[in-house]
Amino acid sequence: MPEIRELAPKPTPEQFASPAKAVDSSAEVVSTRRLTGGISCRMDVLEFAASNGKAEDTQQVVVRQYGPWHESDELHPGTVEAAVLDLLDRNGVAAPSLILDKKATRIMGNRTIVTSFIDGRPELVPQDERNWSEQLVAAVSKVHNTPLTPKVKKLLPNLYSGFDRLFTRDEPTDNISQHPLGHDLWQAAKDLWPSVGKTEDYLVHADYWPGNTLWKDGELFAIVDWEEPRLGEPTWDIAVIVQDAACFGMDIEEAVISQHRIISGRTLKDYDFWRMSVALSEMPDPGVWVDGYRALGGIALTAKNVRDNHTASVEQLLARV
Repeated sequence: MPEIRELAPKPTPEQFASPAKAVDSSAEVVSTRRLTGGISCRMDVLEFAASNGKAEDTQQVVVRQYGPWHESDELHPGTVEAAVLDLLDRNGVAAPSLILDKKATRIMGNRTIVTSFIDGRPELVPQDERNWSEQLVAAVSKVHNTPLTPKVKKLLPNLYSGFDRLFTRDEPTDNISQHPLGHDLWQAAKDLWPSVGKTEDYLVHADYWPGNTLWKDGELFAIVDWEEPRLGEPTWDIAVIVQDAACFGMDIEEAVISQHRIISGRTLKDYDFWRMSVALSEMPDPGVWVDGYRALGGIALTAKNVRDNHTASVEQLLARV
């Protein structure tokens, strides 16, 4: 059976009060609530007011406590996320702002950061697919254009080490082998791997699917979940957008490629390879994610729908080679 990992415990009233007062010494806690989602950390919204208690003076922040299993990580995701959020904020990228870092950890007794709260929800069922996809491209292109600092370059691993291990194997992994088309797709990607460009000049989100974006009134407000960014080829993030949408039954490839070319002025390098790699990462059964999709966006899909959509996308990719 897979290991069951417990998230950090619910903060006590005293613990909730402390970060509020660290932000505003006169703050009084108004309310707290748990945010859904988050595999590696517990997330709570903390609302507090200044001592005058006026409703218009309330402020909301997010308290992100990382799971205790990360304590032995060589590079803690809290350290990575704090550094990247600071970089993004200084460059005007749509993401939560870092409010407290090491001070939050001292208060909570475990690795914690406090960020700004952004009022929005993931948008998984767009009314206008083209506008939705173009906004996704525009937002992540700002990430890719963010100048890298020496600190961030030193902190972040590159995108390629996992793929190097995957494509230097003699056979695909068990997860890939369990899919009927897994071996063929793995072999096609493996054949392309030696010629793939491996730049480390760009910040890549590395998990840029719509569940990691926040929207309101049809507008993308922020990209969230910065625990595992990488240095690497931006095409990976673009391929994730297209392949994830394919699993939802949406064909946005043409719109995404066109918008990326307009915004960035760059071509998508090794695009088919990165699409294949995303599809491989979804094996053996992307249908297991359907409950999560529904919880985030009310998608009316069954596990079979997602599997069938994924298989159809793999068949199309194989037809290209």
